[in-house]
Amino acid sequence: MNKDNYQVELHYIKYPDGTQPAIELIRKVIYLGKRDPLFARLARHIRYALKTLELRGVPDWNIQNFSYEWAIPTEKGLSVRVDPLVKRLNHAYPLYELRINEWRYRRQKIARGYGFRLIFFTHYQGFTQHIYFTNGMIKRERSPAQFEELIAEALEIYREFVKNKWK
Repeated sequence: MNKDNYQVELHYIKYPDGTQPAIELIRKVIYLGKRDPLFARLARHIRYALKTLELRGVPDWNIQNFSYEWAIPTEKGLSVRVDPLVKRLNHAYPLYELRINEWRYRRQKIARGYGFRLIFFTHYQGFTQHIYFTNGMIKRERSPAQFEELIAEALEIYREFVKNKWK
């Protein structure tokens, strides 16, 4: 995606009960960051990740484009993150996940840390790419069952969106 040709707008889905799980999850990380340095770093990375999406959007996905590198500022300038910022959920396409990891290892085992995930889908309207965040989670293990439940919920939200984009 070329920012010269497209605009990007971020949206956070509001559920029928009035909640916005994606925003509430981000707020939770910020709150926890006041007491835990790992969450403080995670909150900072979330801010930069959302800014990156806002500036670059989500690229059209094809076989050559399966990774989305991103950079975060440090005191010494920009550093490139290794893990992909955005991953297409192939088993639940057209959903994507925003991925941020903040792990601490001890002898090749995770001693502590967190994986932050936000599930979203995109929609083009004219020259604007809309990114709709549905829900997400903070995880401490690979592929927890709760994440699959969130994916199923996000797919249902997407199907409802396709039926009525103006809702």
